[in-house]
Amino acid sequence: MPELDPATLAERVLRLSRSPPFDLMPVEDVTLLAAVGREQSFPSRTVLARAGERTMAHYVPLAGRLRLSDTPLIESQVTHGGVGALSVLGNVVLPADLVAEAGSVLLVLDRDALLDVLEEHGHVARTVLRLLAMKLLEFRKNSSPATPPRPPATVRLDLVARMLTLRDALGLGSDGMGIVARLARVARARQFAAGESVFDGQRPADVLVLLEGSLQLKGPGATERIARPGEVLGLAEAVAGVPIGLLATARSETTALILSHHELAEDIEDEDTLCLQFIRAFSAQLWREIAGTGPWRDVAQDQEETVSVD
Repeated sequence: MPELDPATLAERVLRLSRSPPFDLMPVEDVTLLAAVGREQSFPSRTVLARAGERTMAHYVPLAGRLRLSDTPLIESQVTHGGVGALSVLGNVVLPADLVAEAGSVLLVLDRDALLDVLEEHGHVARTVLRLLAMKLLEFRKNSSPATPPRPPATVRLDLVARMLTLRDALGLGSDGMGIVARLARVARARQFAAGESVFDGQRPADVLVLLEGSLQLKGPGATERIARPGEVLGLAEAVAGVPIGLLATARSETTALILSHHELAEDIEDEDTLCLQFIRAFSAQLWREIAGTGPWRDVAQDQEETVSVD
C-alpha cells in the first residue's frame, strides 16, 4: 500500500473524526482507521448496497451526499451512528438502498480493512466499544425497553443456569461460551427485600439480570417504570464505566443475577474476542434504536463552511 501524503491523511482524519460512530475517538485511533481507507469517486448515481443487504464498507462523504434510496438519511443516524459502520460491525441489513449521489467522492473503509484494525489493535476496539455503549445510553435516556423482556428460562442458580442466563443477557450467542463460563463463575445471585435500594448511583454500574420479582425504576425528570423478570439493567453503563443514573427499589422480594462491572471490564480488557462480540452486539442494538426513530429529513453532506465537513 503506497504511503499517504500528510495532507491527504489529515483530511481523512478530519472527515472520519466527524463521522459517527468514530466521532470522539482519540486522533491516534482515528488515524489508524483513516490510513486503511481508500477514496472513490462516483460520477453517476450509484447504489452502494441494496435494501435487505449488509454493506461491505463504511462510507464517509468527502464531497456530495449519501442517501438511503429516495429517502434521505435519518437525522439520528447522522448524529449517533454511521450507516455503513453499524451494518458492518453489527452484521445488520439496510432498510433501503444506500446510494451515492452523482458527483460524490467517498472515503471507503472496506469491511475487511475495518475489522482487521479492530482485531490487530485492541485499544482501538475497546475505544469503539465504549463509544457504542455511550451512544446506546444516549438513545435510551428516559425510555422504556423497545420490547417486553423475555422471562428467564430458569431461576436456578447453578453454574450452567448462570451461563445460560448471562449468554442471553449479554447477547453473546454460543461462540463465546468459554468466556461466558468464566463470567458465570464470578456472577453472584442476590436477593433484595421489598423496599430495598438496588443500585449505588455513585459507582460504575454492575450488570443486573432480574430473575424473580420486580423493580420500581425512577429516572431523570420523574420518569418511572417497572422492571420485570428477564430484563437486563446496567450492561451499557458497565461497559462505558458510568453509573446507571436510575433509582431502583425492589417492589417485593426480588432475586437478581449480578455481574460486577469490575469483572466485566477485566474480561473485556483481557479478551479481544469478548470485546469484538460486544461491538457486534452493541452495533446491532444501536442500529435497532436508530431504525425506530424519525422523522426523516434531508441531510446535505457538504455545508457552506470555510472547511467543508459533515
